[in-house]
Amino acid sequence: MSNQIEDEENLKSKLEYLNLDLNNIPNWIKDYSNIDYRPQKNYDENTYKIYKYIPISKIEILLTPTNRLNSIKEKFSKAAPLYSYINPKDESDIIRHTTFLRMLKSVKIEEIEEIEEQQKAFNKTTPFKVKFFENYLWQIYYSDIDNKYFMLVTTEDIEYGSFFYLLKKKNECIEKKKEELIYVPICYEQYSEEYLKASEIKDLEKYLWLFAKDWPIVYEVRDRKNILSIQIVGTIDCFENIKSDYRIKLSNKEDAIKFYKFLKAIFILQTELPHHFQFDAKISKTEGLEFEYKGKKISYEELATNINDIYEEAQKQIENLKVENEELSKQLNELQSKKQEQEREYLQKERQIATYLECRKTFLGRVKYFILNKRSKKRPKEEKKDIITEIVRNAKLPIKEMVEKKVYNIEDILEIYKNLDEILVIIRNLKLDVQALNNKVESMELKIKNATLYLDEIDSHEKNIFEFWKFTNKDENLMLNQGVQEETVTNKKIEKTFKYEDDFEDLGKQADKDQERYLTKEQKDAMFIASTELLDILNNIKLKKDTDIINERLTDLKKELEEDRILLEENTDIFGNLEDDTTKAKILAGKKHRENKKNKLQTINMSKETTPEEFKEKMTSELKTLEEVLENSKAKTDHPVYIATTKKIEAVGFQTVYINPEEAIHTIEDETQMNLYKINLKKDMPILYFSNCIYYDNIHKTLPEGMNLGSKCLIDLANYEFEQIDKNYFRINEEIDEKNVITKRITVYTYNVKIKKEN
Repeated sequence: MSNQIEDEENLKSKLEYLNLDLNNIPNWIKDYSNIDYRPQKNYDENTYKIYKYIPISKIEILLTPTNRLNSIKEKFSKAAPLYSYINPKDESDIIRHTTFLRMLKSVKIEEIEEIEEQQKAFNKTTPFKVKFFENYLWQIYYSDIDNKYFMLVTTEDIEYGSFFYLLKKKNECIEKKKEELIYVPICYEQYSEEYLKASEIKDLEKYLWLFAKDWPIVYEVRDRKNILSIQIVGTIDCFENIKSDYRIKLSNKEDAIKFYKFLKAIFILQTELPHHFQFDAKISKTEGLEFEYKGKKISYEELATNINDIYEEAQKQIENLKVENEELSKQLNELQSKKQEQEREYLQKERQIATYLECRKTFLGRVKYFILNKRSKKRPKEEKKDIITEIVRNAKLPIKEMVEKKVYNIEDILEIYKNLDEILVIIRNLKLDVQALNNKVESMELKIKNATLYLDEIDSHEKNIFEFWKFTNKDENLMLNQGVQEETVTNKKIEKTFKYEDDFEDLGKQADKDQERYLTKEQKDAMFIASTELLDILNNIKLKKDTDIINERLTDLKKELEEDRILLEENTDIFGNLEDDTTKAKILAGKKHRENKKNKLQTINMSKETTPEEFKEKMTSELKTLEEVLENSKAKTDHPVYIATTKKIEAVGFQTVYINPEEAIHTIEDETQMNLYKINLKKDMPILYFSNCIYYDNIHKTLPEGMNLGSKCLIDLANYEFEQIDKNYFRINEEIDEKNVITKRITVYTYNVKIKKEN
């Protein structure tokens, strides 16, 4: 009985909150007229592309005994007005009324209040991503036949906050004769095409996908004054594995058409002429995107202005290639003539050698060769006749006659650059022909040289018949070497490039495995201390700086000791490093384990009686241990590490670095500008990895292998010599809340490093 009374009181209080009297139903609920609605075919109901501010008083409310995932046809066909659910007249209405009371019972006032606060915030500004949390609960449709908005409340779902919020606010608006707006998506609504056609919006998504490497969503949003804007929301790869959301807002038709034409132009250029045009997309200062060409920002106006320059640049290249073609053709002619002369000379020598080899087989042949060769040397040499060789004509370049214009367009750019590509292919082939012919000439020179040496050796023994006879009678024969030059081929070892998404897990497991196996407990404890804020004390001692910080930190640690630990005696904790009993399982990397996480106070044996001298001695001891470990701990492979800071870094002391650049960036808060230092480490360079076994004791050997608590590492900057090889920048948008973002500019300095030579 008491439960029934509680339920009645609960319903009564909620009805009062909604300002709804079931015995005196408002006229706006009673005065319902049928809505004619015809849903469009082939439309994805789960994708909301249209968002509007709608007057609350203009929204009709229908309830339907379905759930949100049913088809719109079924939901609308079973829908009934709100009045039939709160004023039962027949048996079917009684069932509906029971459903209404069940819905009212299940809803919480806190849910309605949260929606109210959310809508108040939307009255100031729309969400950054246009859509908002649980936007799918607003099943609001528009009938273009009756020019009416209506909400379909699906009674089989379990969330009714949006329905009761609308009911409450509509009651208030009509009773107080004031109007309020709500920001909601409109289901089954197509693009208005007021600024861009639906086909053009589809193209925009495709164009942005090419440059941002992620498919965007294009919304049409109408503000409180019913002014339309096209808002594009997507994600872009900013740097390495760092991604950022962006939003592009096109507030009028002119801006929308300009942006569409600009994207279409650079899309065509990059896809049709990828060897000549590459455009880079970056986050802009205004949360959207900006585009760069050859490192310079480019816009629609700049592209239109520079088209003539781009065209003329191609013309200059073609003119230069014409000159190069003539030079290469001339070079090819000369090489061809030289090759033919060499072939005739070599053929003559080859015949003479063949004659010698044949004659040396018999006694009479040797005598005959000796006599004939003597006579031939006494004859006067015939003058060489000029030999007419076939002239290689210039390669015909497919240069198209272009009509001179004052203003060129994208079509002209495509035509001239495709012509340029054809010419480049011809020039490249001509260069290969020259190189191949040059190799043949060099090979023939070597053949002629060897043949000449062979014949000179024979001639050197023709002083008299007896010496020649002795020479030709030797068992070993002279070898005629072929004129082939061996090319020295240097085999370069192909090294794998480290990629965070693919390789970090394996790197972490290998580092953790090695450190667990080879490091002592004391060494792992020293590394753990270096992973905490006590690193600045280690650096202070290492660099012999002011010792005041040691006293200050000791005071802070003692306060922390009092807050975090309960001591049975002045300096005793009977549990030591033991946090829980071994029956308590923890989860790390999705796996259960029974290890305790380390505590820095326990690791350094901190007590209330610890003196500054004892603290410094302890930290000095940990510093020595850490330096020993770092000396023997090497990078497992080539990989970069990152440091984020608002200042310049000094190449001294221990430095925390991160393998994940995004993790490094998140160490800097509340700053809109920062520096990101990328340091390219080579395999076997000294580095410490803060893997799982550094943070946990792993007594029971149940700890998963890896670096599952982050990508943090430690290096000693003093070990390295730095060479800056690049400087660039990118921006990211970070969400403060659902409505606001902050745009950060990050300047990236890239360094190669090498180990300093010992003095």
